[in-house]
Amino acid sequence: MAAESVASATRDAWAALNDYFDKIYVISLRRATDRHARFQELLRGLNYDIYWAVDKLDIDRDDMIRQGLIDDVTVREPRYIHPDGLMTGEIACALSHRAIYEEMVREGYERVLIFEDDVVPCADRLNQLPQVLEQLPACWDLLYLGYTKNEELNKAQRRKQWFYNLVSPLGVLRWSRREARNYLPRTYSANLRRAGLHDCTHAYAVTRAGARKLADAQRPLLASADSIISVLVLNEQLDAYVSVPVLFEQAGDSYIN
Repeated sequence: MAAESVASATRDAWAALNDYFDKIYVISLRRATDRHARFQELLRGLNYDIYWAVDKLDIDRDDMIRQGLIDDVTVREPRYIHPDGLMTGEIACALSHRAIYEEMVREGYERVLIFEDDVVPCADRLNQLPQVLEQLPACWDLLYLGYTKNEELNKAQRRKQWFYNLVSPLGVLRWSRREARNYLPRTYSANLRRAGLHDCTHAYAVTRAGARKLADAQRPLLASADSIISVLVLNEQLDAYVSVPVLFEQAGDSYIN
């Protein structure tokens, strides 16, 4: 796309987001000053508030476990993909996302868009963002605008899902039969798929109903922010969608690790 067309598409996308959502948050650490100027430039024209994240430097993981604020189910439940338990950075990230869910329910926001501070708009695709929003059903819980894993559907992925469905009843996989059935996204509309298993929380939207489900699932804290979404989606407890194509990527080193 020509530079002028990209700029116009970006303005239209920001206008659509500003109009559609009650609130837009960018989660960032106060000390992540290297990121502040970057996202302010990339998101220029978008009406957002910075949500200051919980800092892992302020967390005592073992004390939180002793107090029952964290149920370190990740050690016992392989589906959460944290065999050694949650890292302190993952706990801080999950607490930050949960705090937004709780604020959303408390303040009565119906639709909220959440970015992390390493978000990068895919400028050449933003012209499709208004259609993504228009194609959402009347009631939904969560929408990924940025994600990794299972972005494209192909024969290799379908063979993998077939295998998971075949052997999941034997109990040799971390997936249940239902989770295996929902592993891959399914076609919904021209620019949406019903979500399957996806990673990352750098760009997603949630409704108040979805926020309530996510907040309830994380009291006490069970898993990382993206893992809890995946588990609820795969178990059909969250009505979630992914945009086609991916509209936001992420860049930069993680502050979690």
